[in-house]
Amino acid sequence: MALTLSGCTRNGGHQVPERPTVSAPVPEGDAFYDPPNPLPPGKPGTVIRQRPYAPPEAKLTLPSRTFLVMYLSTGTDGEPVAASGLVTVPDGPAPAGGRPVAAVDHGTMGIGSACAPSRMPAFAGLEDGSSVAKLLARGFLVVQPDYIGLGVTGVRHPYLNGRSAAYATLDMLRAARGIDPGAGATALVYGGSQGGHAALWSAHHAAEYAPDIDLKGVVANAPAVGFEWMPALFAAQNETATPYTGILLTLIDGASAADPAVKPADLLTPAGLAAAERVWTQPCMAGDSDLPPATDILRPGADLGPLNAALKASATGEVAVKVPVLLPQGGNDVLSNLNQTLARELCDKGVSLEFAYYPDQGHTISDGPLDDAIAWMDARRTGTPMGATCVF
Repeated sequence: MALTLSGCTRNGGHQVPERPTVSAPVPEGDAFYDPPNPLPPGKPGTVIRQRPYAPPEAKLTLPSRTFLVMYLSTGTDGEPVAASGLVTVPDGPAPAGGRPVAAVDHGTMGIGSACAPSRMPAFAGLEDGSSVAKLLARGFLVVQPDYIGLGVTGVRHPYLNGRSAAYATLDMLRAARGIDPGAGATALVYGGSQGGHAALWSAHHAAEYAPDIDLKGVVANAPAVGFEWMPALFAAQNETATPYTGILLTLIDGASAADPAVKPADLLTPAGLAAAERVWTQPCMAGDSDLPPATDILRPGADLGPLNAALKASATGEVAVKVPVLLPQGGNDVLSNLNQTLARELCDKGVSLEFAYYPDQGHTISDGPLDDAIAWMDARRTGTPMGATCVF
């Protein structure tokens, strides 16, 4: 998966989301993720339900409280949709002006509804040394969106759709206010891989979709890049593309969930279509061991126009970002050269960007480089200006 790893609302997007006015019993177990039908009225970011979240895997020693949350967001069709995620609030009184809020956007874990950090506690980042812990230590309230279609049941995940990832992230930042009255408007976003892509697209859509959020900057660690080239690679019927078959099928599934013009049955051979359907139900963070070769995926002469358009529209290089960006990149990562090129392209577009290269790191930064990223976020929170427009 390494190659892709990863205001307009119906209410105008200009008001603070509301808290629920009517309490209802909170479902137990996985029934929590089944959204009410119909959805309750409310602005994007309104909390639908919540409950304490303290699985045995949570090892945070910093005094804090974590909540599992379902909230209102906006689907790719522009209609209300339920989303889920985690909100972790540090103990103690909020400072004057409210707590700063940080979103942590996760990388690819699968596209089935069970493939969400909140459903996989071991991967929810609730342990010392994680980005969540490091942000809590600096006084941030931390939210972790599952994204649309992950966690909440009944909606397919529009994998690597920029608008969907942004809306889920921005509305989760809003939902924090429904959990903690001490949450402020100041916000930052940290994401890696698929989450790096989500962080950049959150910055792209923030001013229009969520002007009530004062976004100070984003960290995009090894953002998903280059996935828009995949269809052409397979259309060439070259067997060397076979290792990326699972990626292409996931991209087609995700694009079809976001855009009805993308029809897998029109694009894929029978073997490819069967494999694409299995992607929705395969175990999270696992690949399919029985994928057809690259020469038996796309139908000969299939019209790739709708798919290419959908992937191009959400390509990482298409973002227009008005807030500072830190792009950390490990040298031991297949995305290293691609993301150095992306960083220079964003700089050429006028983005205030710092590219931080760590030759000994892999796809996900850790230890000192992660400390650097959290310190960068804290500096943006306090208003410390960037040293230069573009830093390499």
